Amino acid sequence: MLSLSLALLQTAPVRAEDEAPSGESEETASPATWGGTALPVGTLGGPTAGPLVPGAKPSGVSGEVGGALLFEKIDEDYFVTLDLYNQTRIGPVSFGVWIPLRMRVWDKAPEDDGLFRSEDWDEVSDYARLLRFVEVVLSGESWRFRGRVGALEGESIGHGTIVAGYFNSLDRDHYQAGIALAAAVRQGGVELMLDNFLAPEIIGVRVHVRPASFFSDNKWANRFVAGVSVAVDGRAPEALETEGVPPSPRVDDENNFAFTGTSAVTVLGFDAEYTVLQNKLLDLVPYLDINFLFDEGAGAGLHLGTFFNVKIPTPVGPKLLTRVEYRAVGDGYAPRYVDTLYEAQRVQYDPGSVTDASGVPLTKLGWLRAADTGTHGWLGELYFDFAGWVRVGGAYEDYQGPDNSALTLGLLLPRLPVVQLGAFYSRRGFDSLSEAFDRDGALLIAFARAKIFGPAYISVVYSRTWHAQEDGSYEVEGDFSVGAGVSFTY
Repeated sequence: MLSLSLALLQTAPVRAEDEAPSGESEETASPATWGGTALPVGTLGGPTAGPLVPGAKPSGVSGEVGGALLFEKIDEDYFVTLDLYNQTRIGPVSFGVWIPLRMRVWDKAPEDDGLFRSEDWDEVSDYARLLRFVEVVLSGESWRFRGRVGALEGESIGHGTIVAGYFNSLDRDHYQAGIALAAAVRQGGVELMLDNFLAPEIIGVRVHVRPASFFSDNKWANRFVAGVSVAVDGRAPEALETEGVPPSPRVDDENNFAFTGTSAVTVLGFDAEYTVLQNKLLDLVPYLDINFLFDEGAGAGLHLGTFFNVKIPTPVGPKLLTRVEYRAVGDGYAPRYVDTLYEAQRVQYDPGSVTDASGVPLTKLGWLRAADTGTHGWLGELYFDFAGWVRVGGAYEDYQGPDNSALTLGLLLPRLPVVQLGAFYSRRGFDSLSEAFDRDGALLIAFARAKIFGPAYISVVYSRTWHAQEDGSYEVEGDFSVGAGVSFTY
C-alpha cells in the first residue's frame, strides 16, 4: 500500500558515458523519501554510464523527518493511520525509515475484527518495510559504485530491453526488500538486481566492457561498449490452481495464489552501443541488443535504437530526452519481459481479457506460451526536464500481435515552494491506443502536498494497487488517503 507521503524518485535522465549521474547531483537516482512508495519519472534504461562521476562528493549530514495523521481507504475498509518517516544522508550513505500504523475505524463486509490491518505485518518480509532502503553512492577519479537494499522502484538494466522499470512491491499485502548494484571502472562494469534477498526469485545481471580501454586511451575508441545480460525468474508461475465450478483461482489464508507449477524463465542478451556525438548541446548514442528467451523452447528478439538528447543552455533548459527503437520479434519472445508491472502480471497477465478456455486468467508465462507473438514493432520515448522544476514525459511501445502495447506517462513538480505534485501511469498488455487508459490492470499514482505554515502540510494521494480477493480474482483497486502532517529538514 502507498502511504500518503510519497517518495520522489528523481530518475537520472539519459546521458552519455562522461556524464554519469553524480552522487550529489539534483538528478540522482536516489529517492528523496517522504515514506511510502516512490514515484518514478524518467526513462527506462539508457546509455552505459562511464566510470567518471563529475561533481562534488556528498559530505555532511542532511535529511528529513516527519509524521502525518491520515484518513485512508484500503480495500473496503477505512483507517486512521499514523505515518512516521525519516530519510537521512550521511556522506555517501542514505537510508529511509517508514512506519505506517493503520487503525481500522470502519469495518465493512467482509468484516475483519482486528483493530490494526493484519495484512501489513503477517509475513516476515513485511517487517523489512520499517527500514525502507539503504543506499550507498561512492566514486573515485576512475570508478563509481551504487548499492541499494530495500524497495526497488523503477530499476532498469542496460538499455532496458530485458529489465525495464521494475517494481518489487506492487502487491500491497506482500512487501519485498530487494538489492540493486551498479559499479564501473575504466575497462567496464556490472549491474545487478535481485527482487527479494530473503526469498529471491527474480535476478538480473549485466556485465559490460570497453574493449579498446585494454590497449588504448583514445576517447573515440573507448566510446564503444559491449555487454552481456541475463535475467532469470526462477519460479515463474505456469498456471493458476483452481477450485469450484465454474473454476476460479485458489487463494490461501495469506492472500497468496496457488500454482499448478513453476518454471525457470531465462532471458540472455548481447548488446553494443557507440557514442557518436556528445557535447554540451547534443548526445547521440545508437545501440543494438539481441536477446534470447529460454522457456520450453527459445525465442529471439532484436532491438535497434538510438538515444538522442538535446540540452538547451539556459537556466531552465529544457533537456529533451528521446529514444526511438525498432524491434524484430520472434516466436516465444517478449520485449522488456521483466517490466514495470511484472511483479503483478507474472501472476495474472490481464485478468479481464487474457484467459484460458475456461475463463481462468493466464499468468504472464502462460500468455507467452499461448500468444501469437509479433514480428516487428517500435518503442518511442520523450521526456522534458526543465532544470528539475518540471519533469514530464512518457513512452509508448507496440509490436504486432495481441496484447503487445504498453504506455507509461509521468509528471513531477518536486521543487515548487508551496505545493508539490506528481503522477505516474503505466498500462501494459493492451491492443489499441483506445484501450491505453482503461484503468483495469493499470498502475496509477497521483499525489499533491501543500504547505500550510512552517513545517505543517496537507496532502492527498490516490493509488491503484493489486490485491488478491477471497474469490480468487486479482483486482487493481483504487485507494486514497488524505491528511495533515509536519516535516522538518536538517
